[in-house]
Amino acid sequence: MKHRPSKTGFTKLLAADTTLLSADPLIGLLNLETDSGTIDLAMNRVVAERLMAAVVEFLQAGEGYDAPTFAVERSQ
Repeated sequence: MKHRPSKTGFTKLLAADTTLLSADPLIGLLNLETDSGTIDLAMNRVVAERLMAAVVEFLQAGEGYDAPTFAVERSQ
């Protein structure tokens, strides 16, 4: 299948999945299917937590219809 670039010039995410390689230590793959190909990102717990923090920060910035519909509990 030939991939075409998005009209916006940005890569469009089509699907995302994870593969657990090890539970202790926590190691896995984040598989991102995009309109320009597949990205496989190896990750451990630290990387996964950084990704989660970035996504939560993005979602918390939403307003109106896109306002967050979740609560984040922070440990002290």
